[in-house]
Amino acid sequence: MKRSLAVLAVLALVPLGVGPATAAPNIYHVISSTHGGAYVAVEDGCELTEVFLSSSTGMFASQPGPVNKQGLTDVAVRISDTCAEPAAAAGGGGGIMFEARSMAELVADPRLRNASVSTTMEGTDSDGNPVTMKLDAAWIGTGELEHTVISNPDHFPEGNVVAVDNNLRRDAVADISVKVAGRSVSGTDPAASLELVKANCVEVARPGVEGFFPCFGFPG
Repeated sequence: MKRSLAVLAVLALVPLGVGPATAAPNIYHVISSTHGGAYVAVEDGCELTEVFLSSSTGMFASQPGPVNKQGLTDVAVRISDTCAEPAAAAGGGGGIMFEARSMAELVADPRLRNASVSTTMEGTDSDGNPVTMKLDAAWIGTGELEHTVISNPDHFPEGNVVAVDNNLRRDAVADISVKVAGRSVSGTDPAASLELVKANCVEVARPGVEGFFPCFGFPG
């Protein structure tokens, strides 16, 4: 039903007088992405450890075409000396950064009631030395499920396109545990969030036009 409505919306943009050759969309795209974000700060005396976490899972499918799935998880751990002189901290002497990324997928409930990710990833420290990071994180939805729909019709010399975003969002509490370079840090983010974006995009090229893919950001 959603696909039919999107196709009809595109056809409504086709100017009168254009022949039936433009009535069929070139291709129909569905892009779905679920994302969990969180931040944790733990203080121990003068040492402040911060964890920045972003984890997602995405799906892309074109009709006709295969379904492609991909996950991505980014973690940054910053350890700072809050008692250091401001000049030393500004010069890089007040902290160290560990960063790591993996293709681990966020595992999330479709209604964003909960989500989790657990992975071991390779990364680097501030000096570029390799490190191994172990991450365990879980989100529990706490707020109401927010739903918004955004429709973006566009006209191009080569044809017309309609993109419709169905967005879900829910406030959440996230529990995070990270181990890296002999250090362990765990904490809770009471102001975390879970989001799901499902985008449908339909392209209709004018007669004789090829390579019309505005859903990817380049109309020509």
